[in-house]
Amino acid sequence: MKARIPDNRSWAEKRMEEIEKLMEHPLNADDMFSFRCKQCGGCCRDRIDILLSPFDICRMAKQLDIPPEEVIYNYGYVYIGKTSKIPLVSLKMRPDTNECPFLEKNRCKIHNGKPAACALFPLGRFAARDEDNDVKIAYILQPVDCGTKDEEHTVRQWMSSFNLEESEQFFFIWQDKAMQLSERMKKIIDDMPPRVQEMLINQITHFIYASYDIEKPIQPQLERNYLYTEQMLSSIERKIAELLL
Repeated sequence: MKARIPDNRSWAEKRMEEIEKLMEHPLNADDMFSFRCKQCGGCCRDRIDILLSPFDICRMAKQLDIPPEEVIYNYGYVYIGKTSKIPLVSLKMRPDTNECPFLEKNRCKIHNGKPAACALFPLGRFAARDEDNDVKIAYILQPVDCGTKDEEHTVRQWMSSFNLEESEQFFFIWQDKAMQLSERMKKIIDDMPPRVQEMLINQITHFIYASYDIEKPIQPQLERNYLYTEQMLSSIERKIAELLL
């Protein structure tokens, strides 16, 4: 699960700038947008921005009938978020074609278990804390040049058509946990020796993304795994405090 970052960072930075501008004017559940997918497969190529949540990984694992850890090892790459300082898992493209490993004749081989980011397309979803420190979820219409604009949908209708209601509930909880974890990691990770950093990241990745029984509800397992992570971080924070005395 070691980090393996794609080289085309300039593309990613440009795309993030576009998305950040769109985030200034988010869509709510009843806002309309125009889009019809023509199944060209364009959204499944040249992507380095498809982040996988624990929910995505477990859905993929169930569809593929493999453990979550194998999903990460075979189809993802793990790296440290530049701002968040937490381990992130992105979908890994095929090295020869730069296509999604599940793309076959412009169709998704794991359609019923595809990541939420793929099912949401052309919408994007993000979370932020408001003035009361509560997590709020919002949507954007991504800048795309595929498909046609001869169908209208609300965000709510689009979510319902792909059975993403459960995904949204999990996304809310996951983002809250990720934000809490980020605040703690920012305070300690840069002061750690590289070897200790690597060990910590591997442990967090295991607890947060891989340690699930896919036949059981995922949400309570995330709560349990996050508690394990908190306990581990508390122990590290105590050690750091002792060293600074």
